[in-house]
Amino acid sequence: MLKAALSGNYVNFGIFRLYGDDAFDNALGMFLNMLLSIPRQDLLDYPKLGKAYYSLIEALAQDHASYINNLEPNVLLVILATLSQGFVALDVNICTFCCTALDYLLANLFKEISKAKKSNSTTQEQSSLLRVLEHKSDVLQQILDSVLNIVMFEDCKNQWTMSRPLLGLILLNEKYFSELTANIISSQHVSKQEKMSSCFSSLMDGVEFSLFTKNRERFAQNLSGFRQGVRTLLGASISMQPDTSSANMMTS
Repeated sequence: MLKAALSGNYVNFGIFRLYGDDAFDNALGMFLNMLLSIPRQDLLDYPKLGKAYYSLIEALAQDHASYINNLEPNVLLVILATLSQGFVALDVNICTFCCTALDYLLANLFKEISKAKKSNSTTQEQSSLLRVLEHKSDVLQQILDSVLNIVMFEDCKNQWTMSRPLLGLILLNEKYFSELTANIISSQHVSKQEKMSSCFSSLMDGVEFSLFTKNRERFAQNLSGFRQGVRTLLGASISMQPDTSSANMMTS
């Protein structure tokens, strides 16, 4: 019901705060309290519950990303953990909801960081999400690991959708992505290292430090060639089990 209200454009929710009406905040507060009381594994074990939750998170991230980005750190970590968990869901719809939600959150975060860099201000108030990630940088890195693993080694049925958050994850974790790339290349047989290096070079070929539509499309095209090149190099039969431990590590 809440998801339908958010995505149906029935109400201008921005007017609530202007008039001091806390009905919307109370509704979201009840949703978050329910989320914290539900075991995360239930979101995958019960399909109807999972679809209801992830579709709501997607709707919130689309139009109320600033609300999510300023939640309490413990709540933010739970939401990020559920998104990471949802990427390995058997239901493609749940994975798509996660991709879209994370993409909206990362885009909002990217804007905040870019704005801070342009203003060169050290006094600008940071969102709760940015403060959390500054102290727990491994959170997004673990999600990056999971998404890249799925794209490279799993039967990725929504590759284009995966490309959306993957670009943001790479741009916000450039140093880590370089280290991850080096580790993947060095783990290959010597005869395959040069070709694997070429695959990763082609992935970021012509990609700029932005989330503009043209840059996203470029990356999505590169990702298609990258995935095909990697699977040809390693053999389509080779696969890796998705890293389900990352979701648990986020809240530990």
